[in-house]
Amino acid sequence: MKRQRKSVPELSETIHTERFWLKPVGKIRSVQLFTKMQEDAEILRQLTHSDRRANWWKLFRTRKLPNHRSRFVHEIVDSENGGCIGYHEVRLYPYKSASLGVVILDRDWWGQAVPVEVRLAIMAQFARHAGVERFVGNVASRNFASILNYKKLGFKHSGTTHRSNFDTIAQQPVDYFSFELLKEDFPAHWHETKA
Repeated sequence: MKRQRKSVPELSETIHTERFWLKPVGKIRSVQLFTKMQEDAEILRQLTHSDRRANWWKLFRTRKLPNHRSRFVHEIVDSENGGCIGYHEVRLYPYKSASLGVVILDRDWWGQAVPVEVRLAIMAQFARHAGVERFVGNVASRNFASILNYKKLGFKHSGTTHRSNFDTIAQQPVDYFSFELLKEDFPAHWHETKA
């Protein structure tokens, strides 16, 4: 029988950064955000290597939706105007690991270092309150912007998965790079708990 992870109240709080509010959302809002992601053909292709959209019901059944214990989705909200510009996903795994994924839906924010600012805040929260000691991410080998963002955050390349997926538009296999950031490389202030 699988052990159920306890809910940690601090992980369900809104996180504030200099420019954004990172609001934890539930299943319905997550599906709405995933649906919005599919409306942009370039984002859809980058994430799925296809131009096929999933309907609302299929997204609800097949996506790993937030349960606020081991799976989290944060809506990225512009603190200046209150508009949603994207979302960030976190999945907790044994042993003290978390995988990360971010999607910037508003093209006006592309190239504005949103993933770096958002991930720094989210990783600090999960290191402090969930005891995460290892963050991981996987990215298509041709997604240069994401690779650069991982490097800016101090992640190290930990491996390559060859022919991990197939791009149905380009008709070619897709390799994935794996990145990780270990506890030894975390900034010192991540280990401090807020009073």
